[in-house]
Amino acid sequence: MIIDCHAHVGNMGGRVWTPQELLAQMDEAGVDYSLLITLEEQQENKQLTIEEIIQVCEKFPRLIPVGRIDYNDSIKEQTDKLIGYLKEKKIVGVKFYLGYQKYHANDSKLHPIYKFCQENNFPVMYHTGMLETGFPGLLKSSHPLTIDEVADAFPDLKIIIAHMGNPWIMDCAAVMLKNRNVYMDFSAYFTEYAPIKDADTEFFVKRLSEVKFFLGDFKKCLFGTDWPLYSQKEYLNAVQKLPMTDEEKELVFRKNAKEIFNLKV
Repeated sequence: MIIDCHAHVGNMGGRVWTPQELLAQMDEAGVDYSLLITLEEQQENKQLTIEEIIQVCEKFPRLIPVGRIDYNDSIKEQTDKLIGYLKEKKIVGVKFYLGYQKYHANDSKLHPIYKFCQENNFPVMYHTGMLETGFPGLLKSSHPLTIDEVADAFPDLKIIIAHMGNPWIMDCAAVMLKNRNVYMDFSAYFTEYAPIKDADTEFFVKRLSEVKFFLGDFKKCLFGTDWPLYSQKEYLNAVQKLPMTDEEKELVFRKNAKEIFNLKV
């Protein structure tokens, strides 16, 4: 079984990507399940609501919904709604779009959702690393070191640093090494909407091999692509080239996602 812990549908890259297209990609790549993450709200592009994503996943059971919080005046209302969806098991976690939305990961307004997730064994995920060129946002908000404050304040909260904090991958690794419940996914490393070439994969393997040397293993990593930014098949091929033991492969491609997101698959 292979689980992609990071995929989207909706308005991206100047077009709308459908659940049917994602499922076709999954079939081509041999991916069994994809976690479908609601995109951040954008003024120029209307995105699917959490309710619409839930409906999509009910229609296509191989897709599993992850909610989001938009940083605005309705955080309390959003938190109450998300807690309801988590209790009802309509979503399996919550994503925060650091950088794209200008707030700090450890903002006290977010503590109620962190507290609930910590107490009820639900994970949170953060966008970290680079922002889309020309997009209004702040890189200092999306640096992976900001996650350390959350992990320190909520030591039992399961946290996934999306995109490895790229280009600050070693900083991401340091946060993971220090905090037992912090993980990272391998998604969104390569050039967006472009084929992954052999030379790209070689550099990816070299850079991630240094991360393994620092961490000691890949046991707290998850397979993710950030589809539709990348072909799932090409991304899977790149990740499979990493120097992983059989135990690490089991954790990266299946077990971590199942356990962190409490999946019954």
